[in-house]
Amino acid sequence: MRMIRAVLSVAFRQNMMAMKPAGRGAPLMLFHIETGGCGGCGMELRALASAPYDLGGAGFGLANTPAGADMLLVSGPLTRMMAPVLQAAWEAMPDPKGIICMGDCALDGGVFGENYATLGGLERRVTIDLRLPGCPPTPADVLAGLASLLRGDVQDGLPPA
Repeated sequence: MRMIRAVLSVAFRQNMMAMKPAGRGAPLMLFHIETGGCGGCGMELRALASAPYDLGGAGFGLANTPAGADMLLVSGPLTRMMAPVLQAAWEAMPDPKGIICMGDCALDGGVFGENYATLGGLERRVTIDLRLPGCPPTPADVLAGLASLLRGDVQDGLPPA
């Protein structure tokens, strides 16, 4: 029984890898960096890799290093300790590059705000290409926002309602 599951698993993955996103030759690679917080956004992002959501089939992939990424996906408030790490990840990415803020904490600090340990969100610090508000945003909302980025119909950083 395990052998059959292994064979089906490999066949299924090969078919999924053969799917090409519309309008692009390769998936848009995202490098996720959690800059602090509760980890809720990270859990929702991991849910996108499983059924019923299909991050790969939608035209996106998760990069292991910033050097292989097209977009930086930030979740959590920016802590003072993670600020240099975030800067290093941004500088390691090839041009053209962009930044996506996932969750209220990444946008404006959320419940953490600005204090001795956190600098708040990225909204006042950098130009954000896509805003995914929520605490945390649902996997469906994240996927819809990312899809709007591929379609090019993102207005003011927010996916269309």
